[in-house]
Amino acid sequence: MLCGMEWGGALRGMSAWEKVSNAVFLAVNSRHTGESTLDLFTLAPAILVLFVLMMYLPPYTTWFPFEESSGVKDQPREETQGVRLLKSTLLSQLSYLAIFVIAICITEREKLKEDPLNFNLLSIVVEVVSAYGNVGFSMGYSCSRQISPDGMCTDRWTGFAGRWSDSGKLILILVMLFGRMKKFSMKAGKAWKL
Repeated sequence: MLCGMEWGGALRGMSAWEKVSNAVFLAVNSRHTGESTLDLFTLAPAILVLFVLMMYLPPYTTWFPFEESSGVKDQPREETQGVRLLKSTLLSQLSYLAIFVIAICITEREKLKEDPLNFNLLSIVVEVVSAYGNVGFSMGYSCSRQISPDGMCTDRWTGFAGRWSDSGKLILILVMLFGRMKKFSMKAGKAWKL
């Protein structure tokens, strides 16, 4: 999909081999390393949404229905009232991510108004889901994308979150910790069924 949509766009100026190898490199790294050969800001929004899905879903996700093959059925256990209460208050992983995105949009609301090209919802979602998946992708920040250029702005080799407020950075740290702990809340070892 990256090759098809960005062949004449973000991959322009590269040989066919470089285009294919860059697309494969980005697709593989969207799962776990966050290294990028392109400025993610230049990619089409459809590709970014695909990357968000790839970063969010664990690698053992299946799109096809299947039956559990173990012949042993778990015996239903008696749940205490406390366990039932806890289960009823837990939200889905996606719900927590939505809450984190909303919280960051609140902490960064002034920058969202003043600098909408750099600070936009898609950039925040990419950053939050990347932190949740412990991937490390970032849309980056560029002084050249400012609507009202700031003479004091200098481009740095930091990710997009480097321009956030301290409270926004703290929320992102919590998202990273939450992402590391998801193994304990997703029935670890079993494939997700979509």
